[in-house]
Amino acid sequence: MLDNLTTPESLDTQVNVAQQAFSIMADMSVFPAAPAEITIEVDAKQTFTAIVRYMGGAHGSIRIECSPSVAYAFTERIMGITPAPEAFDANVIDAIGELINIIGGNLKGLLPPNTRLNTPEVIAESSAEAERTAGLRLSCLNFDSEYGSFRLVLRATP
Repeated sequence: MLDNLTTPESLDTQVNVAQQAFSIMADMSVFPAAPAEITIEVDAKQTFTAIVRYMGGAHGSIRIECSPSVAYAFTERIMGITPAPEAFDANVIDAIGELINIIGGNLKGLLPPNTRLNTPEVIAESSAEAERTAGLRLSCLNFDSEYGSFRLVLRATP
């Protein structure tokens, strides 16, 4: 059922929703980037992943995947914390968790009416672990910002 979010129009909607969320919450611009334009930093050994899972009418998740330094910069912008955090803490969890909650909630309208969202989950994991445990990747939208690159990934689960 998450296939509804993989049409060209829905991918454009995902981009627009992400751009609006970052603009409103962090007063910053994010730009779509081709996979070749993503810096190696997104592929760092550790990835911070903020996830909301869809349940009911659709099964899967939407997630933000980014390096720790990008998550810290987002947290500084969203929470108004100066200087930016330097460790995975409650502020980082709250900031990127709220970003994915807003993005996932706005995309829920494109899914069957009985689809529900769970509470956001934010984890620090190795990139390999994130890829191995996450379900079937349906789409991956790459973004760039003044603070670095990140991904918005849609995954289906059985």
